[in-house]
Formats: sequence, C-alpha cells, structure tokens
Amino acid sequence: MSKKFIFLLFFIGGAAFLFPSLYSNQWKIVEPAYYHLWQRTYERVVVARLAKSRQDGIFSAGALLGLANSPKGWNFDLDPQYNIYENHENIEHYLPYKSHPGAQGIVFGIFDRMANLSPQQTITAMRILTTLASALALSLLSGCLALKFGVLSAVFVLVFSALSEWMILPASNAYWSLWAFYVPFLGAMFLLTEAGTQDVFSTRKIYFSFFAVILTKVLFTGFEMITTILVMTTVPFIYFAIEARWGWKRLVERLFKAGVVMMTAILAGAVILSSQIAANDANLRSPLEYIVNTLGRRSALNVGKYSHAKAYQDSKQVSAAEVVSIYLKINAFNTQTPPAWWQVPYWKLIIIFGVFTALFLAKYKLWKRSKFPANGLALTISTWYSILAPLSWYILFKPTAYIHTFLFPMAWQMPFALLGFALCGYVITDWFKAGDT
Repeated sequence: MSKKFIFLLFFIGGAAFLFPSLYSNQWKIVEPAYYHLWQRTYERVVVARLAKSRQDGIFSAGALLGLANSPKGWNFDLDPQYNIYENHENIEHYLPYKSHPGAQGIVFGIFDRMANLSPQQTITAMRILTTLASALALSLLSGCLALKFGVLSAVFVLVFSALSEWMILPASNAYWSLWAFYVPFLGAMFLLTEAGTQDVFSTRKIYFSFFAVILTKVLFTGFEMITTILVMTTVPFIYFAIEARWGWKRLVERLFKAGVVMMTAILAGAVILSSQIAANDANLRSPLEYIVNTLGRRSALNVGKYSHAKAYQDSKQVSAAEVVSIYLKINAFNTQTPPAWWQVPYWKLIIIFGVFTALFLAKYKLWKRSKFPANGLALTISTWYSILAPLSWYILFKPTAYIHTFLFPMAWQMPFALLGFALCGYVITDWFKAGDT
C-alpha cells in the first residue's frame, strides 16, 4: 500500500471510527446519566451565549460566554439556559464567564444567524461540528503515526481515543472544544517535519504559525491546561532533534525562540480577553484585577489569599505529590463503577509503557547489540518527555487541579497517553519485523 493510501485510510477512516463514540457516547463507555450531566454543565454557557447573541448581538457583553437570567449565579440549574434559547425567552440579566474568550460563541453565533435553523437544530449542528473537528484532529494524528511508526501504533491510538472517558466527554462539547487543545501539537508536527527530514528550518513561517496555533487554542479554550499545551507543543522539537540529530545548541535555540513566540501568543490572548472584560464592565481596570485574582486563585502562587473558600483551603494543605497521586489513581477508561477488568488507572498505563520501553531497549542493547533506529529512539524519549505536560498542570496549578479532578484527567492524553500507546504499537511491530535476526 502507498503511504498516501495509508494516511488517507487512517485520516478519513479513523474519523469515521471515532465519530460515534465521541459524538454520542455510542458504546456507553461513560455512564449515560453522567455523560448527559457533564455535557450540559459545560455546554450551557455556549447555549446561553447563543441566546444572548440572538437577542442583543454577537458582540454584546463583550462576546463572553455566560449564563442568562441566573439570579443564583453559577448554580447547577442547567435546563433554564436551554429553555431560554429554545423558547426565545427574553434575557433580562446576563452573567459573563470572564475566564475564557469564548471564540466558539462568536463562531456559532454567526452560524446561528446564517443557517436559519431552529434552536434545537443549531445545538445539534454545533455538537456535530465540534465532534467532527475533534475526530479529525485525532485521526490526523493517527495517520501521521501510521506512516512514521506503523499501522499498529495508529490503531492503538484510535482505539484508546474511542474507549477513554477523558476523550469522549470533551470531544463533542462546544465549551471544551477538544480539537483546539491538539492544534498546537499537530501544527508543530507538520511545521517541523521539513526541518527534521530536510534540515530546512523556515524561521518566519514556523514561528508565525506557532503564534497562530497557540492563539487559536487560547481563543477557543481559554487558559485551561495552558502549561500542558505549552509543553505538549515542544514535544515535536524533542522528537526531531533526536531523529535528525540537531544537537543541543540548535535544540535549545529553537526551543527558546518557540517559547518566546508562544508566550507572546498567550499575552495576545490575554489582551483580547481583557478587551472583552473591559467592554462588558465598561471599566479599564477590571480586566487586570480579574486576571491577576484568577491566576492567583488557580495556581500555586497565591492560594493563601483565597483560603477563606474551603476548597482552596483544602488545596493549600495538600502537596503537589498528593495531587499527582490522585490523578495517577484515576481510571483511564471509565470512572463510574466499571467491572474490575475495566479499572485501568493511569499508573498502570505508565507501567505498561515502561515495560514496552524496556523491551525496545533490550532488543537493541542486549539482543541485537546494534544502534537504535532513529525514529524508535526519538519516539521513546519524546514519549517520556511528554509526561511533563500533564504534570506541569497538576503541580503549577495545584489548587484547580486538586478541586477539579472530574476535568483534568484529560491532561494525561496531551499527549503522553497517546504517544505511550503509539510506542507500544511501534515496539510490537519492531519486534516482529520480517527479516530481524
């Protein structure tokens, strides 16, 4: 089979395979009642934004996501947001969510106006488009893995993505927009391929594109797991530096420049969010105060200031190691009372990845006593480097990670767990290659 055929098979076929699970929890991996609750809890702020945009304009209230007619503030009364939108009820009060630029609210608000669908049809279309984008992002990754490391690596990644609760829950949810978390990583992969294979590093094109993909992530998903995404985006640098033998000096120089560009993109996102908050509050000082307070509350920098809230008071008492331990014990596939054979916490996955790493090392050091294949060694090292991506969030943003354990296990997939399964597939394929002696 040609490389083009293999890539298209996994890109198109992979998206078709993933779509039923990611769109509607087709195989009931997530307990249905919990799936329904989780979706509406986060999607409601986008639905309320659609209602607000329809009544007062796309950029009303700073184009921020939020809640409509919610006198009790951020409560868990979910149905009113859908009722307001679907029944064309008048919005008398709008509570904006100021931690997120909410670009999806603008995109789907425009779609709502142009498509002229019923509210129910618009919500369905929003879910379909969001799921399709998530499925295509993951199938694009699988297609690249199939070409680079073999079909089995791609199959493992697709199957895990279809069976993991932490992929299924955010994939169709317009608030989370799972696809946007992977755009910087995928962008880095494609941009650096030429530099890795032909030693052609187009500085202007690469760094301008880096700025664009990081800004896209911020606009659609805010600053959620931002350290995870920053580390995740550097993983292709590690891979190609090893495979193409860039050398330490060149790697450090390129990583430093990429870091500057990514931080500039984050600053640009913060400026955009600040302008939205200022437009909503009609106050130029409120954005800075809000962002500083939110950063202090959610990170490990200044949680003591917010110790009056019990959740943050508790988070202050636990260590970063304890928070990481919590996430290591969370099941990678299903967390709602699964059968014993289905209980696979992340620490077990890490052991499995470690075993396959040992098999790879043993083959070339103990058995064949030959040089490691460049792509295999690069995959192994970049996989273990990528574990820093989730750990950075759990440690640097310990308070929010400690409180929201029902959200951030998804960081393990960005991209450590995915690369781990790709590594397993590669090692199996490599061990049974025809002609190995």
